[in-house]
Amino acid sequence: MEAQRKMKNRFRFFDWLENTAFGRLNLRSKLTLSNMLITFFVILSLGAYVYYRTQQAGSQLTSQLEGNIRNRVEENLASTSSEQAALLNSFFTALSSDTAVIGSTVEDILNKRTSLDSGMYWDANTSLSRLENGSWDNSNDEASSIFIPADVPLTDTLARKLNSLKHTELMIPSFLEDNPDIVAIYFGGILKETVYYPNIDLANIVPPDFDVTGRVWYVDAEPTNNPDREVVWSTPYQDAALNGLVITTSVPVFNAQNRFQGVAAMDVQLTQITNVVSNIRVGETGYAFLIDSDNRLMALPQQGYSDFGIVDATQNFGQVMDSTTVPDAPVELFEILNQVSTGERGVFNISLNGSERFVAFQQVPEVNYKLVIVVPAIEMLTETAIVKSQIQQETRNTIAISLLLIAGIFVLASITSLAIGNRLTTPLQSLTRVANEIIAGNFDAKAEVETKDEIGTLSTTLNTMTANIKEMVQSLEQRVHERTAELQESLEKNERRSKQYEAIAKVTQAINATQNLQELLPQISQVISEQFGFYHTGIFLNDAGNQYAILGAANSEGGKRMLKRGHQLKIGEQGIVGYVTGVGRPRIALDVGSDAVYFNNPDLPETRSEMALPLTIAGQIIGALDVQSTESNAFTEEDVDVLGTLAEQVSLAIQNARLYEQTQKSLAEAEAVSRQYFTETWKSLSQESRIAGYRYTPAGTIPIAEEQMPEIVSTDRKSISVPIIIRGQTVGELAVLVPKQEHIKADQMELIHAVADRVGIFAENARLFDETSRRAEREHLVSDITAKIRSTNDPREMLETAIKELREALKVSRIEIVPQKVTSPDK
Repeated sequence: MEAQRKMKNRFRFFDWLENTAFGRLNLRSKLTLSNMLITFFVILSLGAYVYYRTQQAGSQLTSQLEGNIRNRVEENLASTSSEQAALLNSFFTALSSDTAVIGSTVEDILNKRTSLDSGMYWDANTSLSRLENGSWDNSNDEASSIFIPADVPLTDTLARKLNSLKHTELMIPSFLEDNPDIVAIYFGGILKETVYYPNIDLANIVPPDFDVTGRVWYVDAEPTNNPDREVVWSTPYQDAALNGLVITTSVPVFNAQNRFQGVAAMDVQLTQITNVVSNIRVGETGYAFLIDSDNRLMALPQQGYSDFGIVDATQNFGQVMDSTTVPDAPVELFEILNQVSTGERGVFNISLNGSERFVAFQQVPEVNYKLVIVVPAIEMLTETAIVKSQIQQETRNTIAISLLLIAGIFVLASITSLAIGNRLTTPLQSLTRVANEIIAGNFDAKAEVETKDEIGTLSTTLNTMTANIKEMVQSLEQRVHERTAELQESLEKNERRSKQYEAIAKVTQAINATQNLQELLPQISQVISEQFGFYHTGIFLNDAGNQYAILGAANSEGGKRMLKRGHQLKIGEQGIVGYVTGVGRPRIALDVGSDAVYFNNPDLPETRSEMALPLTIAGQIIGALDVQSTESNAFTEEDVDVLGTLAEQVSLAIQNARLYEQTQKSLAEAEAVSRQYFTETWKSLSQESRIAGYRYTPAGTIPIAEEQMPEIVSTDRKSISVPIIIRGQTVGELAVLVPKQEHIKADQMELIHAVADRVGIFAENARLFDETSRRAEREHLVSDITAKIRSTNDPREMLETAIKELREALKVSRIEIVPQKVTSPDK
């Protein structure tokens, strides 16, 4: 089964191979190509193996070499740090020895006090003077400064002790000159006295209550803290004698009776130690620094400032290095300090500020300091880089030679294969070139059919396929272009029409709010111009004789000037407005051809397109809507359909305004007629009754004739008159007589007015009833006369009956009926 499966897979591979371009080659081409491929893969495999083995060997050799060099570098650094630490230890040991010598010298002098304290060499009682602050001071011309605090008296014991100590100036000044690293030598006694070399006028530097026995170097060296009486080293501190940051080596001093007398000490400035450490050089830019057991920075050359994040190291000398004292220091610095604090010596590497560094440290036993050396790895591994470069160069040379040999073999094999199959591959290359052109979009490319074998058949097929694809692509491109253009045009039209209909809605909303024709027309022209962006909008109305179209409103400045002149156009003759008002059809004029003659109006010089639409009501032309644009070809036939709707709205608005005005006018006329009839009716009623009014008294109602009107005037009363108003017209008045002394109140006046209103209502009702009764009588009389006239069919009798009845009804003596001659309309 496994063999069958492998055989089946092999047949599948050959089937796949036959379906590729390789399968369409003839046998010689297949052999040629197969040989070239086999040669290529063999050479490629051999070259890859050689390259891999060369790279692997070079990498192993480089790794071993680098490891050896690193080990040697670490050994050298350990040796260097040990040597430099030994030198530093010798430096501090020498200082300790010098301190011990100074201590021994002071002890010898104090032990010989009986021979030296007489004051013959120097007398404290005469040489010391008390300052204003109470402290004791000697002359500045002497070799040493002597200071006694203000609270310590100058006793004989102290004076004799100082007389003896004064003899130390016979050797200490020369000792200072021979040891430039020492900045000061001094003695502090148990009586708080201080003898200080050189003479710096100590009494004027320290405060008057300065207690030397409380200084750190004194406390560390006194017997209670130093029972072995050894030389001790202090931590860095600020020197009271203004020597800056110093460390002090001190030793206790005893007399012959083994009694503690004080402490002898020497000061060394940290800057002096920094100078010593700065002389330690490793590599080109390597440097060393010194720290104590508590990670206090004792010395740091300037090369290490940037690594430590320090601008001025003198500000950090003597301080414990942590994140508060050196906030800008990198994290790697604290890693260095942690590793250094774990042992007495060692070498390790670390990345500091982006570059690899070797770090070597060694303890300085005399002062329990540690010397740390930092050097860039690149400076110590230069030999590794050189050897690695040489190995890489040799590897590249070997690979280059191998590639040349492989290329030569492949070229030779290729030339041999190509020489054999060149004739057969030329048609295939031509066919491939044509196929690439077709892929690139050149459907005019054609393959030349030179043979009748498989390649010839493939060329013919390719040409046929190319022609079909070309025809199909051209057809698709044309259809896509047409559909895209139609869609774009439709979208633009719909968008424009939507905006136009929206503008029509806004115009309609605006013009429906006004019913006054004089206000409506300017508002219509202004709103249309704003909503549609027209340069000019004008509304023409036909005159009563339908002879001229008169400009009724315009929004543009030129149109307003035309409006003031009473601009009018002959209907059916002048301009497109005359044409539209004459024939009742829309018209578009463009700034081309024969239409250009319409754009000679000096009031509208910027017009390039114009369209006029008729304003019609029930088929009757009442005017035209004229719109003008500054763009050429601004209007189309589709705009006619859209703006035709707007013209209809404008026509309806004008008709509604006219109807409204007519209605208002008719209403005003009817009201005037009604008022006239009302006035005449009351006037005739007054004349018929010959009664001027009525007087109401407790005795009853008394009619007042016109000639009796003056009689109602009284001398002891005053008259309160209120008009009687009916339908807004005064038809009489209500007069109330009251005593002259009586004051009429507001509520009484309101009552009088209410009575007057009721009188008016009742009087009008009575008049209407009387008028209705008279009309009923008249209608009854007319009905009776008509019935009598209709009782006969003889015209003469009918006339005689009419005359008789009218004479009796009207109570007149004569009535005549005069016939008239009627002319026919046809004659």
